Amino acid sequence: ALWHNLGTADFAVVCMMPWLVMSYWLFMVTYLQHHSDEGRLYTDETFTFERGAFETVDRDYGKWTNRMSHHMMDGHVVHHLFFTKVPHYRLEKATEALRRGMEERGQGHLYKRIDTPDYTQEIMRQFDENWFFISEEQVVREE
Repeated sequence: ALWHNLGTADFAVVCMMPWLVMSYWLFMVTYLQHHSDEGRLYTDETFTFERGAFETVDRDYGKWTNRMSHHMMDGHVVHHLFFTKVPHYRLEKATEALRRGMEERGQGHLYKRIDTPDYTQEIMRQFDENWFFISEEQVVREE
């Protein structure tokens, strides 16, 4: 087995550290895409697919981070709305078309985009202020 061949210290450096970094990154990105200070929580009676999709957030982490991650963070709303139709290499154009189309129809307020160049600080702020906390004002109980 790998652990036996490498030894504990090398196994930790070669296998565990990259796994921990990747796991943290995936958790952070996913959490921030699905949470914002203005986010709302729907009950079973008020939830719809479209409402849920528009509660997700496009996070702009900066030009290079967005490019290196194939625009999955700044094209996340489109991913939720058209996940079977838009491949990752079209997310940037599809997001711009969605944003522009919604603004033309007077629905631009539904689309959420948050500049988050300090994403490591933002996830720590979320942990500190909002972890497992939902304000009653954010719960949508009636249509």
